[in-house]
Amino acid sequence: MLNIRSFSFFIALSLCTTISFAQVKTIKRIEFELKEGYSNHQFSKFGDNGIILFSKFDETIGDNSRWKIERYSTDLELSKTETVNIPRGQRLNETFENESHLFLFFKSKKGDYSIVKIEAKTLMIETKKGILPKKMWPREFKIIDNTAFITGRVKKESIVFTVNLENGENNLRPISVKGFKSSKLNIENVQIQEKSKELFVYINAFVKKEHDVHVVRYDNNGEKQESFNLTSDIDQKLTSISASYISDVEYVYTGTYSDKSSSSSKGVYICKTKNGEKEFISFYKFLDFKEFLSYLPEKKQAKIEKKKKKKEKKGKELKLSYLIASHDIIVTEDKYIFIGEAFYPTYRTETYYTTDANGRTVAHTRTVFDGYQYTHATIAAFDKKGNKIWDQTFKMYPNYKPFYAKKFISVSTEKDNIDMLFSSRSGVHAMSFSRDGKIMNEKSYDIIETGDENDKIKSSYTNMDYWYGEYFLTHGYQKIKNKENKKQKGQKKKRKIYFINKLSYE
Repeated sequence: MLNIRSFSFFIALSLCTTISFAQVKTIKRIEFELKEGYSNHQFSKFGDNGIILFSKFDETIGDNSRWKIERYSTDLELSKTETVNIPRGQRLNETFENESHLFLFFKSKKGDYSIVKIEAKTLMIETKKGILPKKMWPREFKIIDNTAFITGRVKKESIVFTVNLENGENNLRPISVKGFKSSKLNIENVQIQEKSKELFVYINAFVKKEHDVHVVRYDNNGEKQESFNLTSDIDQKLTSISASYISDVEYVYTGTYSDKSSSSSKGVYICKTKNGEKEFISFYKFLDFKEFLSYLPEKKQAKIEKKKKKKEKKGKELKLSYLIASHDIIVTEDKYIFIGEAFYPTYRTETYYTTDANGRTVAHTRTVFDGYQYTHATIAAFDKKGNKIWDQTFKMYPNYKPFYAKKFISVSTEKDNIDMLFSSRSGVHAMSFSRDGKIMNEKSYDIIETGDENDKIKSSYTNMDYWYGEYFLTHGYQKIKNKENKKQKGQKKKRKIYFINKLSYE
């Protein structure tokens, strides 16, 4: 979530002509200067229907808070503005977007909620209000057609709560798996399958120190379709999971796995099901991937390789633990293509002070989570039986550490190649892979351009998203210094802004 105190904006018209470096071109840029008046500024993208920006007015109107909704065209030109009132006390909890609509889910501590539906093309707004089940703790918010799905827990029970966005009717559906008590079921992940109009809920069903992963499918009305155990006959434990649609009866699953007695992932798996039955499940250790450790200095790589050989002589294997942000599988005629981003948690030590019974100040230290550091990514292709055909590993180093697992790499398969763009350090890195694993192009430029040669970017916090066709969006915060502006009336020497850049990658 992007939290910006406030903004006013101007458009850098000098970017109407393209700034290019290799195959990446900046087509257009808009900036939002941080000032008083607005907060919680975010945007959602809708292909050739442009983007929607939404932000909260700091001032309340009576018992309501007010949100501004703006539509920008694909040329990043403002085309329409609307406002919507939300009951005071309700905060933006989750957002969801599909090809045509943006949905905002607001809720209060008491459990009353508002679901705002915004049509991207016309900016038409509809709102449905209601009350969540008593003591419900929401986790995920998804939409299929006119049904809102809110998953979470009520006391010790995992549930799916549905809301009909046409008539407001709602239903509470406890999640059940045969043979397990409800208190032993935890939601691992929730996923929408757009093509089949289904909700997939992945359940960890615990038995002592082990657990199975069950897939529970719901249709677009919230009715349970089937439930099956994906891990009944394997020795490994699945630590993350997501599915990709092949047909109404066929899906490919991927994620990370570990040993039964461990929570640390040791590799990646790929699995195919048909009519709820496994056709195959294949496991690959991280060290099975080509140059998986290439991001490390050569001395560290050599040290790990030495440890690996020592383990092998003793008939054991070296285990490496990574966290992987897996993308949806890319399905081609003869391959399944996997992309995963590797990261690890970082921590910092904080010092805090208390006063003892004698009035003396006592210093204490504690370890605090400091975000996830991303290091590298792997792209791999598997045949239709789950056998690895090829793989490539490449470095990545985002310029900030998120506090949740996210995907930094934006992927386009519009053309014959697999095109990737991602922010790395202070710039943008672009790569293209052929369908047989060859690196066709690899370029980068060091900075996010502003369109003014006198601008000096002092700091930059950047995200990147695929938009449509060959277009991508970079967006984030920048601190910029421009000495020439001081000489011009009404211009600032320094500015703090939120920006959106439209890029093309050809």
